[in-house]
Amino acid sequence: MRNLWLLLQRNAFFLAFIALLAVSLSVLFRHNGAARSTWFSRTGSVHSKVEQQRHQWSNYLRLAEQNTSLAEENAELRARLLSMEMETGWEEDTLRGWTVHSGMLVKGPDGAPLSLSLATPGQDKAIEAGMGVLAGGAAFGTVEEVGEAHSRILTLLHGAASWSCRIRRGGPVVSLGWDGVDFERLQLVDVPRHIQAQRGDSIFTSGYDLRFPPDILMGTVLESRRTSGADFISISVKPAVDFLSVRHLEFIQHRSDSERVALAAPPEP
Repeated sequence: MRNLWLLLQRNAFFLAFIALLAVSLSVLFRHNGAARSTWFSRTGSVHSKVEQQRHQWSNYLRLAEQNTSLAEENAELRARLLSMEMETGWEEDTLRGWTVHSGMLVKGPDGAPLSLSLATPGQDKAIEAGMGVLAGGAAFGTVEEVGEAHSRILTLLHGAASWSCRIRRGGPVVSLGWDGVDFERLQLVDVPRHIQAQRGDSIFTSGYDLRFPPDILMGTVLESRRTSGADFISISVKPAVDFLSVRHLEFIQHRSDSERVALAAPPEP
């Protein structure tokens, strides 16, 4: 009690000021309509700004949910459109019979030369090992192993993988690989020096490895280097897929895939 009394004595002038201020404001607002009107207009303006800010934050949070839902719908529609294009818009002898299933990337390449990626779905949506995988219509990789609800994917960014491709549509067939250094540079392997490749030339799948139809975009030529006296040239390629931002995938499979694989396998001795 003594401490409370000392505290009141120490702050007597401040407490008296607060009390007198409260009394004066009460008298002013009771007997002065203009002051009361000004007070309510000011507090109403502050309340309106607070409500507007709250409404903007609420819309922003709802917008994030709507964007996620729209992205999933776009992935499904893109898969259906790609399936229809493969059925009707491409040459009958090469692309007839290809089907497309939409999917979602769970874990992308992490920069390690031998890293694998993880995606959904798996066996629950009839995904099988060996199926080709696209991202936005461009080559992304192939299914390596399948679980109940997930698939492990061998991407173009895998140091031990090799992909059959062509330089331009109808051009020479070469092999595409990755040296495990730069996410934005793939390499054409063992390209004979007589082959012409200019900056900006498109690199397409050849269709010979059975994982992809022909003429699926893989990347574009960045530079071609010729070493004096060497039998081969070095060609670097910018991948068509941005591996750091990919989210939605398309799994592709030929309806006669098991038959094609069986006939393409070497005969048993």
